[in-house]
Parts: sequence; C-alpha cells; structure tokens
Amino acid sequence: MTKSSHATQRDLARALRQQAKRTGERSPSVRGADWRLATVTTVNADGTIVADDITARRLESYLLPAVGDVVVLDQNSMGNWLCRGRMATGSDPIGGFRVARKTGDTARTSTATQAADPHLSFAVQANAVYLLDGWLKYDADAAGDITLDWTIPTGALGEWTGSGASIDTAGAANGYSVQLAATDIDAARSFGGAGAGANLTIDIKGTLRVAATAGTYALTWAQRVSNGTATTVYTDSWLRLHRVQ
Repeated sequence: MTKSSHATQRDLARALRQQAKRTGERSPSVRGADWRLATVTTVNADGTIVADDITARRLESYLLPAVGDVVVLDQNSMGNWLCRGRMATGSDPIGGFRVARKTGDTARTSTATQAADPHLSFAVQANAVYLLDGWLKYDADAAGDITLDWTIPTGALGEWTGSGASIDTAGAANGYSVQLAATDIDAARSFGGAGAGANLTIDIKGTLRVAATAGTYALTWAQRVSNGTATTVYTDSWLRLHRVQ
C-alpha cells in the first residue's frame, strides 16, 4: 500500500523542518552568540591566536599567550571569534600576585644557622618566572646583625637585592652605609643592626626563574653572628610574587 500524496508531503515538510533546525543549531547567524573552551595551537604576531582551528582576536588583558593554554572563545552573531583569555590552572595564574605577610613576630637568639621564616614562603610552579618585591621590619644588636638567604627549587636562577643597612665592616670598607649590590637568588646577604628596639627595614626586589622542578621558595634568615640579644623580624613584614610567565 503506497502513501497518499498528503502523507508524503507531511513527511517532506517534517524532514525539511528537522534539517532547518539542525542547520540553525550550527549557524551563529541563526542561534546568536556562543562560547567554548579551546586549546591554543598558534600565537600570531597580529594579536590573534589559533585554537582548535579557530582564529580569534585576543583581549589586551590576555597577557603572554602560549601554545597549550586553555582559553575561552566567544562568537558573535556574525561568526567572528574573540579570545577572552586563559583559564586558570590553579592558584598561581600568569599575571597573578600572591602575598605572604608575617602575622606574628619571630625572634632568634644565639644562632647563625639559617632557618625558614614561618610566614614568608610560597609554592612556585615549574618553568615559571616571578618578579619579587617585599619589605622587612627588623631589629638586631650591632654585634649580631641579620643575614637573609633563600630556599629555592632545584635549578632555579635569578637575582635579588635588598636596600638596607650595611654591617659596619662592609660599610667602612666600601664607603657606603646602605646595601645596594645585586645578589644571586640562592646567595645570602647580611644587613646591620642598630641595637634592640632600634627598628630598621629592608626593601627587597628580585627575579626568580624556576626551572623544570617546582618547589618551595622561602625566605630564610638568622643572626649574622650568634649573639645573646635577639634578632627579630616583625609582624606585617611581607613578600610578594608576581608571576609573568
């Protein structure tokens, strides 16, 4: 038994509606704006990226785009694509700042052995680059002073400097009373004390380039010379890392 012409026409109309629906679902001009996640495969010099075979213009806020980034792509009703930026991969995104602040005083007496500060440390990522700054408030006996050093992940490189009081012998020998020299990121530098209760500060700047091994980046410190008068690093001293790669 064959279908009537009316039934055939109904089937054809139904098929055409379904085809139109499917076409509309795939067409941005019909369905309107859209967004998706995609993985960057190419970074172009003209401000665009290619992700999942889609070329999209990136926002200025998407700093340091890199192959492998998972990004958010927006599409407008004309079919043009915009890259809003990189999805966060954890608590340490590129462009982000992290601050470690001392929430209590730490005093060390009769020791020149370096030990990590209980508050001033960070977990850092492999192959990342960080800018460092910070501010320390301390006091120390003139015979004890303070020596700062760092714990770094294996293979990390960089430099740091601390602007602070020189120890007496270094100041006399070099003709200055403030430390300004650059120091390797894994090297120690000593600063002078002016006596218990005579508070001094150290302004810290630097760059940390982490190699293939992630790990802990931490300030360590001790007295320069073991002394019975405590060397103290005070509450509200802080360090900050700005990840740039």
